[in-house]
Amino acid sequence: MSIGCNCELGLSNTGRPNCVPIQSVTSRLIMVPKYANDGTINSIDLTATLPVWSTLINQTDASKRWFPLPYFENVELAKADTTFEEANSGRMVFIRQGKRSFAGELWADDSSPQFLGHLQANRCVEFGVYIVDVNGNLIGSKVGTKLFPISVDNPSFDPKIMFATDKTIQKIMVAFDFDRLFDESTMWMITPTEAAIDFNDLNGLMDVNMTNVSNTSTTRVFKAFLDYGTALNPIKFKGGVVADFTLRNDTTNAVVVITSVVENVGIAGQYLLTAPAFVVGNIYTIKVVKTGYTGTYTFTA
Repeated sequence: MSIGCNCELGLSNTGRPNCVPIQSVTSRLIMVPKYANDGTINSIDLTATLPVWSTLINQTDASKRWFPLPYFENVELAKADTTFEEANSGRMVFIRQGKRSFAGELWADDSSPQFLGHLQANRCVEFGVYIVDVNGNLIGSKVGTKLFPISVDNPSFDPKIMFATDKTIQKIMVAFDFDRLFDESTMWMITPTEAAIDFNDLNGLMDVNMTNVSNTSTTRVFKAFLDYGTALNPIKFKGGVVADFTLRNDTTNAVVVITSVVENVGIAGQYLLTAPAFVVGNIYTIKVVKTGYTGTYTFTA
């Protein structure tokens, strides 16, 4: 929304109540795709019952999913100078407001090169952010009866690694500009009391990668691991049970009921999946559906 004049109104009233909720220091951001695949704009409907927040994190449709970032340090939300045209007489006329920029640092475990790769990929999707402050409030842009993520100028999104020095630890610096037409007067919040949750407690999903080890006509042995760890020893996805996986025959577009999933004794992160006979030549997909994780493994039987 741009900043302009409504010629049908006079000056705005300046009274206000004694106690007004005020945003505090920014602690986290929640990235949300601007558009869902069905063409709708993602938002929170303020006229409906508030959502179960964890379902937004675990949303199977990634175009509607929330992607919380870790805690930031040294956050700055700088505002560029307003642009005016100045006549020779000294008279100045407003042209546009200065853009608002975000800069913050992710420290320690949140600063791995692998996480940097996840952040860099986000530049390819048009997205906005909800701001979370240290008090657990969620701040967005209220337009009508909906609270939208604050629009981000995607080409400006710039995560980069800052290597450790003798006096500093490794960090990831995240910087971007908000959309230049964003109207800051539309910022409203939802409090932890209203939401029944401290928004700082929301964490994003972890990707699970799966690779084949062996198979028979009714079984599939595969390794499951995360995007983090070392080049030789990635962190294993451990403790999975049958309820944490689904199986689909993509060729026939049919759900296949898994008989059992057992993590191999002595080999963490390696699973034996048993199902009715796999049809040779058909394509199958195993999905991880455990809360907090997501992963897809497609193979031909």
